[in-house]
Amino acid sequence: MLRLIYTAIFYLALPLYFVRLIIRAIQNPDYLKRWGERLGYGSNLPTEGKTVLWIHAVSVGEVNASIPLVRSLLDTYSNSEILVTTSTPTGSKILLDKMGARVKHQYVPLDLPACLNVFLDRWNPKAVIVLETEIWPNILSMCKERGIFTALVNARLSEKSKDNYNIVKPLAAEALANLDLLIAQYDSDADRFKEINTALKIEVCGNLKFDQQVPEEMHSISSSIRDSWSDGGQRPTLIAASTHETEEEFVLDAFLEILGEAKDALLILVPRHPERFETVFEYIQNRELSVARRSNKDDVTPKTQVLLGDTMGELNFLYSVSDVAFVGGSLVDHGGQNLLEPASLGLPLSSGKSLRNFQEIADELQESKALFLIEEQKELSDFFIDMISKPKKSARIGKASAKVFEKNRGVLIKINQSLNKRLSKLLS
Repeated sequence: MLRLIYTAIFYLALPLYFVRLIIRAIQNPDYLKRWGERLGYGSNLPTEGKTVLWIHAVSVGEVNASIPLVRSLLDTYSNSEILVTTSTPTGSKILLDKMGARVKHQYVPLDLPACLNVFLDRWNPKAVIVLETEIWPNILSMCKERGIFTALVNARLSEKSKDNYNIVKPLAAEALANLDLLIAQYDSDADRFKEINTALKIEVCGNLKFDQQVPEEMHSISSSIRDSWSDGGQRPTLIAASTHETEEEFVLDAFLEILGEAKDALLILVPRHPERFETVFEYIQNRELSVARRSNKDDVTPKTQVLLGDTMGELNFLYSVSDVAFVGGSLVDHGGQNLLEPASLGLPLSSGKSLRNFQEIADELQESKALFLIEEQKELSDFFIDMISKPKKSARIGKASAKVFEKNRGVLIKINQSLNKRLSKLLS
């Protein structure tokens, strides 16, 4: 009954969903494309004679986390086909850039029976693996009804998300009960899931993002790039990554303070959402800072003060050419962004205090004195100046962040072991 009510409300709200897509398309026209896929249709079709494994990764963060798992599953089940769905154009682009034709891809269908029946009839997956926190009642229920194995992997649930699910707790509990396997990141995540449904059996394996690979050639490439930016490649560089609205202006004003003490400093500014690239470019111009844009392939010269990272799929590279990192989504009530990418490269880290989406990682980094929390602009500028003026201290903090990253690797092996016990019977 609860699912019927949910479905009825969803159908009634459907016009608002498409209005929202149109509004988002004002800043990112890709939201106007491929609507048929959101209704379950699409130009992609399964290869005849191959079993299908469906993986859903909602957007950029989940897609990046899924890549090692997808590659591993492709190797293990070479006679099967992997379909990866996303919800956003940015997630779609990152997936296609990294995996190309090795996987099939389309947008995930709306969580409505009419759309899902079309989608499931077309693809007929033997199993579905959902990444992190996507709990869709109709998807999970209809897969269960069709005998499709369902798993929620690398699952996380913040206190805020748990409170939101508690508003519709009976519906959320019913949806979770349809899972055949739930693998949580941490014990705290498992505990929060059990508060919604006490009958759940949950495995805990750690965060899959620890197993993202840093390309071996990254350091030599970044060193060469930095040499081209300044004599000896010693230009002090701050990266502010995955920033959200209001955070760019905060960082830019802090950077103006930095320039008072380090006139040759460079800021790499990488907004989280592509639709905000032009707005952030205007923020930089309004402060009369010399700016280069990655999207234009502008040269970074000694006179360049800000490099705007207005491209997709380059964040790891931009981290690799930096000395100190600020990770956004943390000065606003968003819950933070991925701290592991800069940690994997041994950068001293700073962020705001809103870190609920990565709380366990943030706590471990803080305990290792590898993460500095800030609230004021001066705290960010002081942290950066402290790091570039004290290289031994900076190196010690960077090693601490890298150590946290290395210590937590091996999650992919655990997840694969758990999945393969079930998938080997379905995809062989």
